[in-house]
Amino acid sequence: MKQKKNSIKSKLRNVGNQFRHAKGNKVVVSGFFVLSLVFTGIGLYQFNQPATSASNECNTNDIVRSGTHNQGDIARHYQANVCGDFRAIYDHYWIKPDLAPGDRVFDGQSNNKGEVIADGRVVARNAASIGRHAIQHSQPISIAGKTYYQTSHVGGRAFANPNASLPTLVVLDGNGNFKYAIVKDCANPIYATPVEPPKPPEPPKPVVRDIQVCELASKRIITIKEDQFNPEVHSRNLEDCQVVIIEVCEVETGRIIKIDEDDFDGNKHSRNLEDCIPRIEVCELETDSLIEIREDQFDETKHSRNFKDCVKMQVCELETKEIITIRETEFDENKHSTNLQDCETAEEIVVCDLENRQIITITEEEFDEARHTRDLKECEAKCPIPGFEHLPAASPECAHPVELPKTGATSLVGAGVGFAALGLSTHYYLLSRRNI
Repeated sequence: MKQKKNSIKSKLRNVGNQFRHAKGNKVVVSGFFVLSLVFTGIGLYQFNQPATSASNECNTNDIVRSGTHNQGDIARHYQANVCGDFRAIYDHYWIKPDLAPGDRVFDGQSNNKGEVIADGRVVARNAASIGRHAIQHSQPISIAGKTYYQTSHVGGRAFANPNASLPTLVVLDGNGNFKYAIVKDCANPIYATPVEPPKPPEPPKPVVRDIQVCELASKRIITIKEDQFNPEVHSRNLEDCQVVIIEVCEVETGRIIKIDEDDFDGNKHSRNLEDCIPRIEVCELETDSLIEIREDQFDETKHSRNFKDCVKMQVCELETKEIITIRETEFDENKHSTNLQDCETAEEIVVCDLENRQIITITEEEFDEARHTRDLKECEAKCPIPGFEHLPAASPECAHPVELPKTGATSLVGAGVGFAALGLSTHYYLLSRRNI
């Protein structure tokens, strides 16, 4: 593409100046001179263009020879559908006759770095534009079945002057994003890679003022930022930091302590300090259980300081042979036995007491083999006749004693004793008769 329009205007101005200053024959000479300049300008405008009829603008490299210098030109050409392919070409590049809400139009530039510049910044890169004819470095592309040619702007390849830049119509959306661009002088659309717009600077944060609050946990007045205020932690009422200390009775320990009045708990504390009179552990005699009471509640008829009074034990009452329950402090070894077997009933037996020849009843434990015999016959009456004492008195041998054999002196002595006894018996018998 070439910068043609400005060159043509310049040459036309020169023609006008030539006619205004021409005199006499000089007018004819000047006329030929002016005509030569006009044709020269036309020749320059056609430079690098295919040889076509000047009246047929659709045979030039321009999409529209008159160009598009604003959004109104786009709408007008779109409506007229210049050359029959204007709409297809612009639709291919998402260019519409009407702006979308929020879109903004800028007079920008396309430079030889491939950058599209608008709104004072680079909005797209890698720019390339299309034309109707092939030029050096161009690549064919197809739009709606027709072939066009796209040429990169990088290095000025699409420019008549590689070091120049082209006036460009640029459209950005409401957020500053690149939408499309068009070379103004020839209406050739530009394809480019959008560059993300810079983020708008964050608005300055409002200044947060300092405030004084009551820190509920510590009961201290502190200074914080207003946005740090937490009603669960702070109070704007500074009087909440006025600590009131009270003395209470701590029920669990029985101690008098000091606490913050706000910490008072009726389940843990008592405002009645008498509730903290020293507590003692005693034996409750009625229930035989250990309990804790205030010292001033002690009643010796109900309580005992001796914990053994709450300890029960089973013993054998020796006198009654009964098992009873007593307090440990009531134990008397003369009356009681901790061996409960002592209360078991002993088995009684009937025996013969060998010492006094009597039949008696004793316990099994009292039985003594040296003194007792279970043979009750041992206690029957014994024969009084000397020599027959080992026999029961009822035995036939005791009733009719058998004369003992006389064998020697011993026999004589025994016989003499017998006769003497018999004589004495007779003597006493006679005396008793005389006295009658």
